[in-house]
Amino acid sequence: MDKNIYFKEWIHNWNWGMRTALFLILLFSIVQFSLFSLTQNYVISYFGAQPEDITFSIQVTYISLLFSLPLQVRFLNYFNTQKYLITVLLVGIFLNLLLMKTNDIQMFILLRFFQGIIISLIAGGMLTLIFSRLHNEKKQAVGYSVFYGTLLGSSVAAGAPTAWIIDNMDWRMIYYIVILFQILSIIIVLLIFRPERTHKKYPLYQIDWKAYIIMGAGMLAVAYCMVYGPKHYWFEDPTIVYTSFAAIFLIALFVLRQLKSKRPIIHFSIFRSGNFIIGLILLALFYGLKDTINLVYNYVSVMAQWSNYQYIQLAFFNILGMAITMYIASQLVMKKRFPLHFFLVTGFALMLGFNYWMYCIMSSDLAFTDLIIPIFLQGAASGMLFVPIATFILASVPVTTGISGSLVAGNVRFFTTLNSFAGYYTLQLFYNQHYKEQFLAYLTPYDTVYNERNAALVQSYIGKGFNLTEATALARASIMQSVKTQSQLLTNQSIFLLVSVLLLGIILITLIAFLFKKRMPKSKNKAVLATETHTITTYKTTL
Repeated sequence: MDKNIYFKEWIHNWNWGMRTALFLILLFSIVQFSLFSLTQNYVISYFGAQPEDITFSIQVTYISLLFSLPLQVRFLNYFNTQKYLITVLLVGIFLNLLLMKTNDIQMFILLRFFQGIIISLIAGGMLTLIFSRLHNEKKQAVGYSVFYGTLLGSSVAAGAPTAWIIDNMDWRMIYYIVILFQILSIIIVLLIFRPERTHKKYPLYQIDWKAYIIMGAGMLAVAYCMVYGPKHYWFEDPTIVYTSFAAIFLIALFVLRQLKSKRPIIHFSIFRSGNFIIGLILLALFYGLKDTINLVYNYVSVMAQWSNYQYIQLAFFNILGMAITMYIASQLVMKKRFPLHFFLVTGFALMLGFNYWMYCIMSSDLAFTDLIIPIFLQGAASGMLFVPIATFILASVPVTTGISGSLVAGNVRFFTTLNSFAGYYTLQLFYNQHYKEQFLAYLTPYDTVYNERNAALVQSYIGKGFNLTEATALARASIMQSVKTQSQLLTNQSIFLLVSVLLLGIILITLIAFLFKKRMPKSKNKAVLATETHTITTYKTTL
């Protein structure tokens, strides 16, 4: 891509100025995606909704973002760049004004779907343009580091001012901040982009709109099943049954349509690559196992009831760890000094350290300082794993498949995140019930410890002015709350230990695979190396 065809003369040779401008537009756009991830309790209370509704709204936004990514490339090459970006940003401002006025959760979810499309068109366009400002050998590592880092870091960047706004004024003032960001983006667009078109116009009539609609509908059906399924006991609810059948039908229809299409959105030939399949498995393991951090965030917000500022400060240390190791990993990937096994063992070992650390320290009175190091380790693990795995996946797909590799990787992230949400939710239900039954077995009139504790609580409440009946009821409620708390703590410990064992197994398998590869006959090793080198070289030429 010619880097001079989009930008004004005064800035197109100023690389750092251009990169900064594009990154600011990217950040201002992605902030909207994770706007409520750290403050969703206030959104839940405002709409009178369930936590699952907000989780579903976040997934809906990601779905629309994901399936719009291939379209943004076509739009960027069809329309006048400056007018196109300004129009999209103005539509984004209009959507934020509507979100500010709505008080219905279903309308909120619908508007978030359209907001995801806007985020995709702007963020995807900025990524494409950032790639055009990088040397070929840097595009993979740096490009995806910027996107993933911005996606995760935006939650903290948005969380700090959001927490202050929520504590001092109406939370809907957040939308005014987002609109201000979008106005700043419009100003930047006017300053750096050419007002006239200087690039070839690619037609839009070859876009398979029906395939996009089918793919989006199928992903929405899957998200609904995975988010609401655990709470409704899966197939005991007719709505989940019907939605599951719809999801299977739509996904199957999409696959069949792609196999017969002359210009498919996803080229399924990429699945012939063994390295591509291995990369997807590694990506799924990464996204699935890293989500145990949500147990910590749930602990600090629900059980410990920390303030928003403490919550965001804790998330900051996670992002800090991710940023440091992501930078290190991207530099090492570009210099090609270490094999993939090195990053896998290091990253999963850091994640193992986080999970086992949390298993050891999990209690009802954790302080902020107790969580800084393990939370930092989890972020460091994410940064160390993502860039090498993403680079490995994209280097394993043929040139002719376009962005199929990125789109499939995004779908793996989507399905894995949903599976981990449903899986951890189901595990918590199972372990909670298990431990509650164990505790309740001791809450009998024949248990000395229970009787002593109950009597002490009754006397304590009587001393506070309650009569005997009220004091007895309050004592029993207090004991049941303690049972609930201890059951959740033991549940968290069990999940952290289970994931630690899985991570240890992954590390051992990776080491065995590495040793096996080193002992391969030299002729086979050279053939494999030649194939991998050819694939990577071919991929780079496309960028």
